[in-house]
Amino acid sequence: MDRTPKLPLDQELQAAVAIVRIGLDRIRDAACRTEAAGPHAAALQALYDPAKPDAGVLGAVADVIGTITVSLSEVDHDDIDTVTDLLDEAQGFAQDSTGDSIRHVLDLLAPLLQRCEECGQQKPDVEVMPDPFSTALYPEDTDHRQMPLCPPCATKRFEDS
Repeated sequence: MDRTPKLPLDQELQAAVAIVRIGLDRIRDAACRTEAAGPHAAALQALYDPAKPDAGVLGAVADVIGTITVSLSEVDHDDIDTVTDLLDEAQGFAQDSTGDSIRHVLDLLAPLLQRCEECGQQKPDVEVMPDPFSTALYPEDTDHRQMPLCPPCATKRFEDS
């Protein structure tokens, strides 16, 4: 399969930037559709997750900068060492410095996150919902107990019913 791009370089890069911007818009929209801290923390974790620093957006940006740096190191130019040093610094800022700031924000937001009643974990995706167990057993009732649950625990309660 021929992987040669069919677009001129500037159009190929414009398309790639547009795709990235759409993804970033989705992250922003997911965070800002509510005032709850959970979606904001989840969106920030999509940018930089301290548990998986290479998996988020900042890790991807740092990876691209690193790959470009390695590729540029093969270029024969008097200032190539300065170029690669600056790109190494940019790579560090993208993931490490920005990531450290986001990690600190996530630590500050952690007390605002709901704790799942079943597993006891405090996570961004915990939502207060009608008890899936009683809702499945007695769908005609309207007074089901509200409980904070993460998606896996909500599914398990539903499946146990």
